[in-house]
Amino acid sequence: MRLLLLAIALATVARAELVSERWGGAGTPCTHPGTMKVDRGEQAPRLVFDLAALPKEAKVHHASLFCSTSGGGQPREPIRITAHGKPLALEPPLYCSFDATKAVRRWAAEPAANQGFAIERFDRFDAPKSYLEIRYEGTPKDLPPQVTDLRAIHRDGQTFLVWKEVPDYRPKPGSVVWVDEWSEAGDKLADGPGVCPSGLPRVPAIRLRDLRELQGLGLRDQPSGFQGIKPLQRVRERPAVAYRVYRHTKAITAANLHEAEFLGEARPLCAYDEKMMKIDFKGEYLDQREIGDSLIPTYCIEAGKAVAPGEALYVYTPQKAGTWFYAVTTALAGTENAAQVGAANSLAQPVNETPAPPKPVLQFIQRDHYVAETPELWHIYWCAPPYYHEQNEPLHVTVGVPKGFQGPGPMIVNAPSMGGSFNLRGDMNVPSRTAVTLMVEQHIPWGTDLCYNEGRGTLRSFEECKVDYFSERYMLHMINWALGQWSIDRTKINGSQLHFGLRHPEIFAKMSFGAYTASYDARWAPGSGSLATLLGPKGEVKTADGDDAWEVFFIGHWLKKHPARDIPFLICISAVGKDSGHTSEFGWQDDPRGWRALLDARQTFVASWGSEQGRAHALPPEMNERFAAMRWDIPLPAFSNCSLDNNPGNGDPADGDPCGQINGYLLWDDKDAVDEAGRWEMTLYLVGDAPRQVCTVDVTPRHCRNFQPRPGAKLHWANRSIADGTEIQTGDAIADKWGVVTIERVSVSKGRNRLSIRR
Repeated sequence: MRLLLLAIALATVARAELVSERWGGAGTPCTHPGTMKVDRGEQAPRLVFDLAALPKEAKVHHASLFCSTSGGGQPREPIRITAHGKPLALEPPLYCSFDATKAVRRWAAEPAANQGFAIERFDRFDAPKSYLEIRYEGTPKDLPPQVTDLRAIHRDGQTFLVWKEVPDYRPKPGSVVWVDEWSEAGDKLADGPGVCPSGLPRVPAIRLRDLRELQGLGLRDQPSGFQGIKPLQRVRERPAVAYRVYRHTKAITAANLHEAEFLGEARPLCAYDEKMMKIDFKGEYLDQREIGDSLIPTYCIEAGKAVAPGEALYVYTPQKAGTWFYAVTTALAGTENAAQVGAANSLAQPVNETPAPPKPVLQFIQRDHYVAETPELWHIYWCAPPYYHEQNEPLHVTVGVPKGFQGPGPMIVNAPSMGGSFNLRGDMNVPSRTAVTLMVEQHIPWGTDLCYNEGRGTLRSFEECKVDYFSERYMLHMINWALGQWSIDRTKINGSQLHFGLRHPEIFAKMSFGAYTASYDARWAPGSGSLATLLGPKGEVKTADGDDAWEVFFIGHWLKKHPARDIPFLICISAVGKDSGHTSEFGWQDDPRGWRALLDARQTFVASWGSEQGRAHALPPEMNERFAAMRWDIPLPAFSNCSLDNNPGNGDPADGDPCGQINGYLLWDDKDAVDEAGRWEMTLYLVGDAPRQVCTVDVTPRHCRNFQPRPGAKLHWANRSIADGTEIQTGDAIADKWGVVTIERVSVSKGRNRLSIRR
């Protein structure tokens, strides 16, 4: 009898398989719907789950409590959820769930002990969306179909995983088209696979209306009636499928899946580049509507080698070298197929991974509508730490390379919003006929290429997170990648990313921006409320290097923190006036605030603002010629407190001069500049359009390679007229505690002056 019972027990154990199921409220797709209730207690609300469907004393491998905030924003304070008085810990890598394993194990053994989870502190808690996922040993049932044809390649520090989606998310064969040539003037299709005129393989695509059909969403093909586009609406239910990605040092099977490292989830249809859709609009983005015939290609995992329609894609960027096996499972409404793990969805051979700086992957080449001779090379860069706070984030990097470009030549760096409700393919704008044009999609549309909170999109609170410089590292990485791909003259790189460029004079000789306005102080702009979601509450969150995160978005903060550092020469234009156009939309008050900070920091810049009789205040032609020829490797004079400067006011549009300039009549000649260890000399002059023959101005040598006075050094200076050689000024100056020296009230004329500074 004892042997018979032992045999039965062994048979039961042998039949036990890994089961992964979800318990939740009536409105949540799950294995056991209607099994969660919210008990509004006197002290704290409780989430109570009816676990009657969990076999008594089942062996629970893991349990996760998933929660969310209303609107999906980051909580302000750390969340505190307890079970039996003990707090639950947030789970990496996604930080959208809490480890509830100990509590569920106890409740499986002692059902009467199940008093639920106490929500003691949870900012903007959205209780009805909570659910509990439990992985235990039992008998699986109603399993969803498993993914198939899993394969992997590792290149440039990244592992690309591709698999065939479940049947519900595979397009009809007749809906797949092949693109022979991408062109803004009209894409050209082919009958099937082959080679494009560009030499790359043809990329498969489906039309936007077919993608919306697969998504169960309605096509937004009617004009919105406002500046924007209507939100997507669900018109039919689609299976609530998710693909779960794992890795392990051993080949992954159903028996050891619970031991594998969970990397993340991929959604259905994730291999389609939906941002490639075209949107029609009138005027300034009015009456937007989707164009149903827009071609939506699949991503390429190597140059021009695309994922097939009906396949899914996940890109993982390992931080350490190693040999790993991968597997992908299907979960339907929380019921994961954890029992069927084999050759179709688990790699039989490991992937040898070597960390390396990832590179963008070429997708296709597009012909521009206006400058057809400059091909646009469209890439996808798969972001991951340290260039993004999460894995598997695809961003567009597009490069316009003039036909026959040999180099070394100039490069223009831009960062369009890309990802708002506008046309991505139109955001490339018109590429240059002479310069390489690098367009880098931002992490956050309309954000800055600087920093954001590392807990963005998670349940990690602002209080327990820091603001890190993901965006700055990402932009720098993309620029360095481009410099390695094309022969670029490092003295001729131009861009318009104010906060990023301010920190990188080694890249930009000059930066020109603000034809409408520029955000010198994003804290004061009308849209500064977005900083609270980007960074955290004002005054309560720090950057990775300990700064007040909000202060970082005022250029004066950087200038004061690093007074000895040089910046690119800034060409600051606010052409539409103080209280009109985009200036009024984004705020005028931060323009004079930014210019004052540049003057106080004794940095290199020129500013122009406003309009006179409907005409923008223009900088003299001589200045534009000088800016065009500006070199990266020579010293520059920083001008401040010029007697010809106009007054931009205090930020109130009614205060100060309605139009004017700062440093707008001053120029220099670098042909005979002297930059030696003990001597600095420069020829300075007023342009012919200056309203007076002579001005006074403070002059600070900047961008010096050799002239580096020690702090406190005593220097002698002289100013002579080039016209007759007369010495008109002389005196002594002392380098400040940072080694920066400023000569005050230097006389500069249209006849030219030679300023010299010596030890």
